[in-house]
Amino acid sequence: MSAFRRIGELTIAHLINDIYAPILMALQPVLITMYGYGYFEAALLPVVHSLTSSLLQPLFGYLADNKGIKVSIGISILLSGIGVSVLGLIPNQYYIMLLCVALSGVGHASFHPGALCQVSILATGSSRGKLTSLFVVGGNMGMALGPIIAGIILTTGGVPQVIWLIVPAIATALFLHVNPITDCCNIKQEKTSEGKENWRPVMLLFTGATLRSWVTFGAMTFLPTYLVLEGYSLLEATTLVSIMMIAGVAGQLSGGALSDRIGRKKVIVFTTLASIPAFIAILLTHGLFLILSMMIFGFLLWSSFSVTIALSHEMIPSKIGLISGLFLGIAMGAGAIGVSISGAVADMAGLYTCLETFPVILMVSVIIFMMVKSSSPHPNQD
Repeated sequence: MSAFRRIGELTIAHLINDIYAPILMALQPVLITMYGYGYFEAALLPVVHSLTSSLLQPLFGYLADNKGIKVSIGISILLSGIGVSVLGLIPNQYYIMLLCVALSGVGHASFHPGALCQVSILATGSSRGKLTSLFVVGGNMGMALGPIIAGIILTTGGVPQVIWLIVPAIATALFLHVNPITDCCNIKQEKTSEGKENWRPVMLLFTGATLRSWVTFGAMTFLPTYLVLEGYSLLEATTLVSIMMIAGVAGQLSGGALSDRIGRKKVIVFTTLASIPAFIAILLTHGLFLILSMMIFGFLLWSSFSVTIALSHEMIPSKIGLISGLFLGIAMGAGAIGVSISGAVADMAGLYTCLETFPVILMVSVIIFMMVKSSSPHPNQD
């Protein structure tokens, strides 16, 4: 089986696994306007999901690196789906909802490190950026489809119909049980010379990625409510956010391929910087210009995501699982904590003021990315 086909299988699994987290974002306007939740309470649901995932992903990554222990991808997807889908049955039971969201976070956490361990072994040399971006795009597609699916369900049947979202998880888990993805992950990965592993640039890259995640999750969480308050229907708002994220998928593929040619750091710095005026335009425009601004913002901001992961793998190739857990786990979770802070700012000063802080956060992220000195074996990556 070719590396491309094997990564293609992992990409499809990634798509299904990542459908469920953005459902929590799509629920925000309904929980706030129909069930009386505050911005902070509503935002805490995706925060709990991200925190659970972020805290456990490095652990699963360590086990994948050193013990070869990985949770079945099918089980991971099943947990992700069940934890979110049952929210349709308990919209008034807030603390039970938090527990269910945490369960979904466990499934999310167990999926990524093991899968990226396999991707890193398959995606080597000059194709690393392109093949890593292909896998990551699966998650982006899931995150883009999630709000559309949720918007249709919430518009046509209300919150109770969310339970039907359990069907894709069950179907995928059964398919993977009958047709398991071959485990190609060799835990004896490439080792750097003892004492030569330099974690400083990885930590700088990690810090910048954390701030970028803050804005990424913040945009996904608050833009639907912002658009509804601007006069768009719930379905229109969720669809626009999905369009933004679909543009991000195109950005991922373009950024990954471009980074193989001109260097990963150049792509990371430029696209993150260019996303700042695009976000400002979202707050200043309406109609067609707003749609175009959201598409450009999504394309640019998401372009550097898989590139950051590929560069971190090249920096310390002996700790692929752990680093994957840090970037897809801790960085995402810390970014989600930022979203809860943004929710508190929105409660105190208004949603528009909250959104106005995002360009500043992105600018700090750009400065940190510029400080990264790559130890990549590929000379054009620094």
